[in-house]
Amino acid sequence: MTLPSQKVEVIFCDVGQGDATLIVSKNWQMLIDTGPKNKKVLNCLENNLPFWDKKIEVIMVTHGDSDHAGGLEDIKKYYKIEQEIYSKNVKQYDVIKNNLITFEVLNPEDYVKESEDDNKNSIAGILRYRNPSVSSGQVKIFMAADIDIETEQRLVWKGVLRQGYGTLGSGVDILKVSHHGSKNGTSEEILNILKPKMAVISVGVKNNFGHPTKEVLDRLKIKNIKVKRTDQDGEVHVIDVIDNMDKVDK
Repeated sequence: MTLPSQKVEVIFCDVGQGDATLIVSKNWQMLIDTGPKNKKVLNCLENNLPFWDKKIEVIMVTHGDSDHAGGLEDIKKYYKIEQEIYSKNVKQYDVIKNNLITFEVLNPEDYVKESEDDNKNSIAGILRYRNPSVSSGQVKIFMAADIDIETEQRLVWKGVLRQGYGTLGSGVDILKVSHHGSKNGTSEEILNILKPKMAVISVGVKNNFGHPTKEVLDRLKIKNIKVKRTDQDGEVHVIDVIDNMDKVDK
């Protein structure tokens, strides 16, 4: 890429067994997670940013697991980071935005310092931006990080995620599947609320965890949700996915 695109682009990077999502809005970039310490996130940045742009405006690390945060050190060797966001310094309903993009934090409700499972503290929320290619005029993506079924259900039962409310509205276009397709995430309850047309699974080829699990793939299939996987498709570009999706009417 030599010139920044005039459209918002969202790229689910192929970082192996881990997560990294790059959001590009002209000369402004946000990176959600950095993948593991294998330098693959650098390939994604090089592929999708102008070679002269060595500044990333926002990096959000959803939680401290190495497959989500391990690449941060390498990124800092080559890029200046203006703002770093961690689950310890955000709270529910905080909003990160520029003039085109909004990310509303829906989890964690309260950061639990002594939590034995850091996945419960993962930053999860709704990424939203304008796009005339969809009937609603905007794209909505639920970024699930590694939240588990219990956390998903709590968001639904407490009404944080409910139809017709706030950023969620009547649903989302795309779900970034929780925890690489682990059976402990992507519950039926959250699928019923989010109603995504497509799911993206960030996962490594022949990983040691059996991700994505048959349970999750079956849940998505039953609801007729299209699936993209980084282990099979490489980088997943939402701008291309949206242009080729059936008409969205939400």
